[in-house]
Amino acid sequence: MYEKNYLRELYDWSLNDHSCWIDFLSIAHNDYGMDSVDFSKYGYTELTLFGKCLTIFENNGLDEVTRLIDEVLKEIEQEEE
Repeated sequence: MYEKNYLRELYDWSLNDHSCWIDFLSIAHNDYGMDSVDFSKYGYTELTLFGKCLTIFENNGLDEVTRLIDEVLKEIEQEEE
C-alpha cells in the first residue's frame, strides 16, 4: 500500500533531525494547540515527502489516515524491540 509507504518514508526521513513527521501527525490529528508548521525550515525532500503524505487524504477519510499512522507506529515499535 503506497499510502503507508509515504508515511514510513516521512518517518524515516524525520530521523535526520527534522520535524516533518511530528508536524504531519499534528495536522492529521487536528492538534489545534500546535503552532503552525514552519515550512521555512523544510528543504525540497521534506516538502516532497510531506506533500505525498497529504495526498493520502485525497482518497481516504481521517479514520483511514489515522489507522495507517497507527500501523506505521506499531511497525516502528516492533522494530525497536
